[in-house]
Amino acid sequence: MRQKGEIEVNELQSIVDAVLEQQKVLLAPSTYDVRRRYLEQLAALADEKGIKNPCQELYDSYISRAATPDLRFQLFHAVRLVDKEAGTRAFTPEGKLYNEPEILSSEEAERINHTVEFPISDGSLDTGYLIRRAEQEMQYLQLSYSTNWQYMQAWRELYTFLYLRGDTMFARNQCIDFIEDANQKNRDGLLHEWKRKIRRRAALILIEVADTGRFKWKLFTSRKVCCQEESLEVLRQQYLTFLHTQNLENRTIGLYDYSFRVMIEGLGVKNVSYLNTIGPEQIQSMLVFLSGRLSLNSRGTIFPIIRQILSYLYSAGFVAADFSGMVLTPAYQNMHLRPYITDSDEDKLYQVMDNSPLRNKAMMRLALRLGLRDIDVCNLRFSQVDWKNDQIILEQEKTGVTLCLPLLEDVGNAIIDYIINERPAAARNYPYVFVRQQAPHKKLESMYSVCSRLFEKADIKTVNRDSRGTHVCRYTLTHKLLLKKVPHQVITDTLGHVSKESDKPYLSMEEQMLRECPLSFQLIGQKYWEEGEYHG
Repeated sequence: MRQKGEIEVNELQSIVDAVLEQQKVLLAPSTYDVRRRYLEQLAALADEKGIKNPCQELYDSYISRAATPDLRFQLFHAVRLVDKEAGTRAFTPEGKLYNEPEILSSEEAERINHTVEFPISDGSLDTGYLIRRAEQEMQYLQLSYSTNWQYMQAWRELYTFLYLRGDTMFARNQCIDFIEDANQKNRDGLLHEWKRKIRRRAALILIEVADTGRFKWKLFTSRKVCCQEESLEVLRQQYLTFLHTQNLENRTIGLYDYSFRVMIEGLGVKNVSYLNTIGPEQIQSMLVFLSGRLSLNSRGTIFPIIRQILSYLYSAGFVAADFSGMVLTPAYQNMHLRPYITDSDEDKLYQVMDNSPLRNKAMMRLALRLGLRDIDVCNLRFSQVDWKNDQIILEQEKTGVTLCLPLLEDVGNAIIDYIINERPAAARNYPYVFVRQQAPHKKLESMYSVCSRLFEKADIKTVNRDSRGTHVCRYTLTHKLLLKKVPHQVITDTLGHVSKESDKPYLSMEEQMLRECPLSFQLIGQKYWEEGEYHG
């Protein structure tokens, strides 16, 4: 095959002749005659337009003649053959290469496996090998055919990206450029968000394989750039670095990061130098802005963090004064009433559950009927379900205390239905009952999204205060047991509480008992004396 740049003037016809010689050996005479006719038409069009060399303009003009899908296929094939021989790297009207670069085969990659050492240095190995290595590493995930195809398509696009840049040797910065190219196309409306994500993930997988020779499934979290102005973003990254030195958990750092971002937004500063000019007025405006954006509970969490951020900025010399004293934690009365759902809403919830995935149905029945905590439902193992004696025996994640509950018929049937008819076969050796529906089939970290979506779909309005978490199911069971006058010790044992003190917040749900011991209003407004002091 000729390389790009080797084509001389008036050489189009010689390229067509070379293609015909190749096709004559490969094709039956009748098929060859058809192919020859279309290639001669391409050469004739070039003569008509005065084009002497294969080029994008010639190909586009030739393809535009296609009036039917069959004709378009024939014209495409003719152009593809000439483009490959000429090495012109031309694009189809849809923006794809007529001839995408060939990636190393799995067999070829296997033959050089023993010669490769990790980590791989940039420029030392063709990216095609890493693609095949990554493909092999991901087999344990047992992804669906369509998902595997999407990953391979993204890797082909990466390989083509490198090919068009003139070098398919692996380089980490080239993978990062590919990710940024996808991000830019997404911002310009040229690439769907899901395609941007799969391209980004495919590139990051290759980088991990290049570093370790292995791939372990994980979420690739993106670096959030919240401050469009560069100096503010640099300050934010500096603050995050400081937080990492404080041995904080990632979730805590994420909360501090969010607080920093909303504070900067509320202050309305344009760059770091503006921070040194802010005064009490800007702090007050920022607090008003956040008060309109955050709930009362959220302000109780965020405001103390903002105080710490302001102190940090002052100690680091970014602001002229320590304004942390201006930020007061809002006072609010703690709501001790536990939320629960009424019988009618519970019926609505069960109706919605009947049309939900079997996994979600079984998990919700465990929460509603047995009052299990979110974490205990997610961590339920096959070994903890005693089918012979119809009971569930587990060690509670929160307290570490062993809990034994009856395996109610409807709960057991829901679990069996899920295991037989919906649970992925690929997870058959996995010890946890409830797993992700998509590969990799790992256990769930939380069932909050399962519960909240069902509540929303059933239009559930909780009593006492709005709540959608799994604990509402636990409170609802408690409320029903209290209405049926079940002894408190039985309720304590059912909920798995270590101490009766843990039951106190639930007493607010025992409405009838509270009605029997109200305080009298007869002393309100009366004057009385106590220890020589006048009260009234």
